[in-house]
Amino acid sequence: MVKNFKEFFPTIKKNVKVWELIYWWILRGLMIFALIYTIVVGHGPMGDYKGSNPWQQVAANLVGMFAYEIILLFFKEDSFFRNLSPRFQDITALGFFLGSFGGAFMNLYYSLPMYDKVLHALGTAEAVYVGYEIICAMQIKLKKTCPFQIAVLCALGIGFIFSTGWEIFEFSYDQFAGGDAQHWNVINALDEAGGDWRNVFLMFPVKDEATFMSRFPLMDTMADTVMNFVGGVIMYIVLRIKPYRHKGANDINARIEAENAAEKENTAKAE
Repeated sequence: MVKNFKEFFPTIKKNVKVWELIYWWILRGLMIFALIYTIVVGHGPMGDYKGSNPWQQVAANLVGMFAYEIILLFFKEDSFFRNLSPRFQDITALGFFLGSFGGAFMNLYYSLPMYDKVLHALGTAEAVYVGYEIICAMQIKLKKTCPFQIAVLCALGIGFIFSTGWEIFEFSYDQFAGGDAQHWNVINALDEAGGDWRNVFLMFPVKDEATFMSRFPLMDTMADTVMNFVGGVIMYIVLRIKPYRHKGANDINARIEAENAAEKENTAKAE
């Protein structure tokens, strides 16, 4: 953590670009507006959100949009989280925004059927990206080099762990707390489709209404899983082609090797 609060803003100024701060605060400002609106009115401008506790979801995701600042304030200097580049928040802030402002506040989870599926793909792609940043931060912390192929493969694994964990959370929340985090349960799906099951968007074809009614929850979850897989693999391929923290001026392996060599040289001189 920063030694005192006076170091917080200089650290932000040093590490974060001006355009990033502007971008972060535009998204945060819209989320704050959505939070206040939802608390006062009780629902978003597009009508009642059919999920549970919309303002709590917006509030929780708003906190997540301050992840980098939270790391600076509450994590010790020797924590590997302190080695995370603030660039990760460029991606995660957008993910939180699309989930809460677009999904809960604007009710796009129900009014735009493809929205939830696209977010699953983007969410897992984001998780793989963050996984890559975590691996790089751990390398810097431990001062260990690692081939980028291994780092990216580990990031893919972290991404799939995150996406699977999210599916477990959604199921558990709906099952035990009476929520609708998974969205598109059959009743809400039919309601949005005007009572006609043929108007419900499905990634997998169904033959008749009986099949739809009996298999919809499974098909919805499997569609999420497929999109998680697609998003994760695409980001893996992108990072495999361009491992931006293992090449060029940002090559952390070169940085670690130089630091280790300098440390050995200083130790030899001291002896």
